[in-house]
Amino acid sequence: MSLYRKYRPKNFSSLIGQNHIKTTLLNAILSNQLAHAYLFAGPRGTGKTSTARLLAKAINIEGMTEQGEFEESDLTQDIDQGRLIDIIEIDAASNRGIDEMRDLKEKINYSPTRVKNKVYIIDEVHMLTKEAFNALLKTLEEPPSFVYFILATTEIHKVPETIISRCQRFDFRRITDENIIERLKEVATAENIKVEEEALKIIAKQARGGLRNALTLLEQFIFNGKVETEQVKKLLGISNLQACEDIYGLLESCQTNLAIEKLNLLFDVGVDLQQFNKDFLDFLRNQMIENIRENNHQKTLRILEILEYFQESYEKLKYSYIPELPLEVAIVKSCLGKNQKIDQGSKKKPDITEEIKADEQAVESIPNTQANEENNTEISIEKISDTKYTDLTLDQITAKWHQVLGRVNTPLTKRCLMAGKPVESSQGKVVLAFSSNFHKDKFFANEVLVESEEAFLQEFNQRIAFDGIIDASLFGDAVGLESNKKDQVQGNVNSALAVFGGEIVN
Repeated sequence: MSLYRKYRPKNFSSLIGQNHIKTTLLNAILSNQLAHAYLFAGPRGTGKTSTARLLAKAINIEGMTEQGEFEESDLTQDIDQGRLIDIIEIDAASNRGIDEMRDLKEKINYSPTRVKNKVYIIDEVHMLTKEAFNALLKTLEEPPSFVYFILATTEIHKVPETIISRCQRFDFRRITDENIIERLKEVATAENIKVEEEALKIIAKQARGGLRNALTLLEQFIFNGKVETEQVKKLLGISNLQACEDIYGLLESCQTNLAIEKLNLLFDVGVDLQQFNKDFLDFLRNQMIENIRENNHQKTLRILEILEYFQESYEKLKYSYIPELPLEVAIVKSCLGKNQKIDQGSKKKPDITEEIKADEQAVESIPNTQANEENNTEISIEKISDTKYTDLTLDQITAKWHQVLGRVNTPLTKRCLMAGKPVESSQGKVVLAFSSNFHKDKFFANEVLVESEEAFLQEFNQRIAFDGIIDASLFGDAVGLESNKKDQVQGNVNSALAVFGGEIVN
């Protein structure tokens, strides 16, 4: 028997990582205030089905302790093994049609055989068809007094609101690495398996919050009664932390050639590049969080840029004809991106205050008119400044907008300009319309704004100021949806900054 089945919780006290759910359910059971329909939502392997079986057991077996312990009996064993016919488990992924729900509706009125209540556990309920959901809804609205429903799903957004509203909903969280490691140690001790601490840390990290995944991996890596770190790394194709640190250091110093050589060396010795890409993304994420905590905003923005390139490479790796090419492209982009910023930083922006001072000096250098008249000297006042400040029309700007984009080198600035549309021009100010606050805020970041002004000056030989407004209607539905997504992402970033006490400054 698989470890995850053998060590599936048989009591609420052994349910791992879902204390908020365990406490609420125990209170409802002990106070006899159970609902007739429950909805368990959350990632795979976090205990939804196990909790559903425990709840079904509690509904039918009296004498449960306040800690959620059941006295061992033939009935509890039948429930644990899925043999009790009054507890019906349905896999909606395989039984998703209207016929299955009609069959359920026909049989639901039959009284239970061995216990006092019938419990239907429907796993992956989001897989049901629209017609099947409608049939289930009718049953949920008026179930017999002896019938309970427990629905489970990994994709709550696919479950109709009419179903959700008729259930008590519980959201399962990913289990922490610490809780997973603790449980793996308990299982290893029970199975007389010698495990290395570092190996358990790797397994917990790879499980990504799923205890079932962790137990499956543990079982996979047992060799001669041991689970060793090097063996786990080898079987998972995990590159070590040192390789991530080395390549990150080479990216920071813009040693493109050495970074690519290091990557190719990893590939030559058999490192799984997709796994390395995942490890490197984890490494970058940790670097980002660390710099947010230290309020190192400039470094954080640099890491975000590299993260974007390597997230893109991860998505392309599985389809690439040349395995290492997406990662090589990410390395080149990361180094070129920093070089471009250095180049942009070396170009000093013309200071408007210096121009004003120069004009004042030019005026002061003109001889006094009255004095010259007395000396019968004719004065010729020439033009003070070469740049003439005139109002450009919106048509003039729109006609040359593509050329302005062509004068921009930094990818972020170009994307920001492309996300805006000139809608007004007057008194030396150009108003850009954006589809969302996300694009507007990005545009008015210091580096982007400076480069945009420089590109405009080069194209029109005139310095202008920018202003921005939000008008998603100018961009169509598709762009509006994308903007909403980016606003949502920005909201998540702001939440992360709030949690870690950080802020992004221009």
